[in-house]
Amino acid sequence: MHTGVRRVGRSSFTFGQEVMVGDKRVGGGDATVVLADRSGPLQLPDELIADLNEMRLPETEVAARSAAPRVPPERLHRAHYSYWTPLRSRIGDVDSNQHVNFIALATWYDEAVAAFTLDSIGSAAGDSVPDLPPWSYQIHYLGEVTYPGSYEVALTVRSVGTGSVHYELGVFRGSTCLGVADAIGPRGDGAHGQ
Repeated sequence: MHTGVRRVGRSSFTFGQEVMVGDKRVGGGDATVVLADRSGPLQLPDELIADLNEMRLPETEVAARSAAPRVPPERLHRAHYSYWTPLRSRIGDVDSNQHVNFIALATWYDEAVAAFTLDSIGSAAGDSVPDLPPWSYQIHYLGEVTYPGSYEVALTVRSVGTGSVHYELGVFRGSTCLGVADAIGPRGDGAHGQ
């Protein structure tokens, strides 16, 4: 596992991780940390910028290709999505910064996919739940998800292949989109109405 800094900005930095088996990259991820207060983004201190620059990962072709694209504007609007799952934040979801933990938030996307799958195949209460969780996520955090709070996870199916389904998801509080995700998971028999 290689961890380091990919990019340093004026008020944020992005760190990345790459999981290697020998010379083969088998996984990875990036996260952007923004220094801010209630008034908005703050300038990173020069000493922190110097420390972050010392922790830079070597730039690789894989890292350049994996840079996260900007979120398409239509993904921020409720009209883009066709399915909705209500969720309420739990005290156990909260991290030391008083936000819903990113791992807990990722499970919300799993919940939306599971609920959508059950509705698609017409399962009733007590029926067995198909084991079709996504195996890949790309997540963009756009705002703070807090406790207490009532939210909705939106979902639409982008494409269905012979063995997989590509989902587009979003977390909303009212009309405000707080995050979006792309997920790819297995296609089960009879699932997704396709």
